[in-house]
Amino acid sequence: MNRIQHRIPALRPSSSRLHEDPPRYGRTPGLSDEALEEFLRYVRTIESAPTTTLARQLIRDGIELPAPETFTERNVHRKLWEVIRALARHRHFLTSTDHLTDLELYRYLWEIILNEPTHVLGESMGACACHIDLVSDGSDESLWLWHRYYASEADRQSWLAEFPGDPMPPRIDPPSDRDRHLPKP
Repeated sequence: MNRIQHRIPALRPSSSRLHEDPPRYGRTPGLSDEALEEFLRYVRTIESAPTTTLARQLIRDGIELPAPETFTERNVHRKLWEVIRALARHRHFLTSTDHLTDLELYRYLWEIILNEPTHVLGESMGACACHIDLVSDGSDESLWLWHRYYASEADRQSWLAEFPGDPMPPRIDPPSDRDRHLPKP
């Protein structure tokens, strides 16, 4: 047993805090001991870390977060990208945003995302990051948006084959071309 393999059991989450029965841990084929150790350190940090909000973290960084009503579609672009870059510095990365205009995205971030409880993803977290996909919450609306703006024709046909009674919105180009420019981990 190498040094990393020896440290891994101590990093596993406490079963008394997470489950009534002891949890079972599988192992992803090909996952290195180093990657498993990093993941378990992340889980341990999350278990013990206090929560905050992204808004608090950004304000602490000196970023002002004016109410969306103070902007128009014409003047929100700079503030939106300041917030997007700040989120990336805090290891929070957005995806599937093209269906929203800049003002709609800023409003969504301001009203919802920035005020949800989260953990500080500091350097002790290694390469871990939070991915915020705006169309993956499992709701009917998100599924509709994904099919309308993001799904390939093959994805759409596969869905219809599996769920022939489901409505399929017409595919249209999203109003924004932002996602390909978003920061990545």
